[in-house]
Amino acid sequence: MAWVNGLQSYDNHLALVRLKWLRGGGTYRDLLEDDAEYAFGDNPLACGATEFPGASVRWELPEPDIDPAERRLQVSIIVEDLWKVAAKWTATRTEGDWCNFKLFGYDDEGDQILTLVRRLNLIDRCEDGKDCEVEVSPPRVEVPPPRVEPVPPRVSPRQPRVESSPRAERGCGSPWYERQRADSQLDAHIKRLAEANEALLGHVAQALDMATDSIGAAPDLVRGAREIMRESITEQQEMFQQYRDLQDGKSRVEEQQIKEENKTKRRGQVVGLFHEVAKIGAALMGPVVQEGARIYLNPEARLVTQYDRAQQAIGFIVHSMKMPMLTKIFRGKNDQASAFLTVLNVAMVTENEREALLELDPVLPVFRSEVFDEVVTTQIRYAATYIMGRIAFYQIPYYAEGA
Repeated sequence: MAWVNGLQSYDNHLALVRLKWLRGGGTYRDLLEDDAEYAFGDNPLACGATEFPGASVRWELPEPDIDPAERRLQVSIIVEDLWKVAAKWTATRTEGDWCNFKLFGYDDEGDQILTLVRRLNLIDRCEDGKDCEVEVSPPRVEVPPPRVEPVPPRVSPRQPRVESSPRAERGCGSPWYERQRADSQLDAHIKRLAEANEALLGHVAQALDMATDSIGAAPDLVRGAREIMRESITEQQEMFQQYRDLQDGKSRVEEQQIKEENKTKRRGQVVGLFHEVAKIGAALMGPVVQEGARIYLNPEARLVTQYDRAQQAIGFIVHSMKMPMLTKIFRGKNDQASAFLTVLNVAMVTENEREALLELDPVLPVFRSEVFDEVVTTQIRYAATYIMGRIAFYQIPYYAEGA
């Protein structure tokens, strides 16, 4: 139903939804309990008029961790209740014929942000577009039917149409005939309402079955995503541990080489005083300390940042990307590089982690490219891998270009 899709789109911004009705020209009007209160003006609710029961609903914002299928089912139930109110209004206020309804949505500030229009028909139409009449046999003269006083309607009934048909010439305008026609028409409306209600219940049952299946499959999907994430993190840790061991081995070889050179130089000293030996030792210690500091403080080998949220990894990439990297990745196109950083900044300041990952959809092809892996540093590659793991955890789909 269009109402369900419209309300679902504005779910996080709605505070109140209200039904209004219209027949013929003019503007849509509020559904009031007492028809006499329409004389209060253009806005009778502000003047103290009583609204028709169920014509407005206070909107409850969805929980952050609610399943989308379950939330759509909740919205569908609200729409069904509103549609039942519209059917009741049409049956009691417009003689069960038809009526146009518009659903207005308001935010917390009282501003209108949504309107949805739909017509409700409770009477069948013949092939010529006119209302189908119910054929009733004329009463027999010898056995007159008992007189039954009709129940007065809540509003003044419309004037009956004047027809120039053979049936009208045979006395179809008599009070008995009009009562029989009204009773038959009311029975038809009640039957259609029952069928519509049964169909709605069937849709609700089907939606409940679908929601149950989705909820049942959700734990398996989450467990699978967690296993993939755990394996990815373990693989990254092993890779960086191997890289760190390689750097440590390289530093030990260089240190041993320096020691051997120092021993050779000391053996080559034949004559010298103690202070000369001290000068030589001090001169040699400077390069050793400098080389050791360069090796042990190398961020490529020692610094691996750990993250708790995807926004932290995104922020690391934003602040670590240098202009030469961007120039190589985007081949000198500064406008594309600027757009890339803009998307990362928007995702970095987004509070909800899943929404932040959704913001990254336009730049995911960059993270997956070979140029990105060749140009960026090891820490940036690790941050990008962490972001991809969080995308897999939330089961966010990805569609490559041309798919």
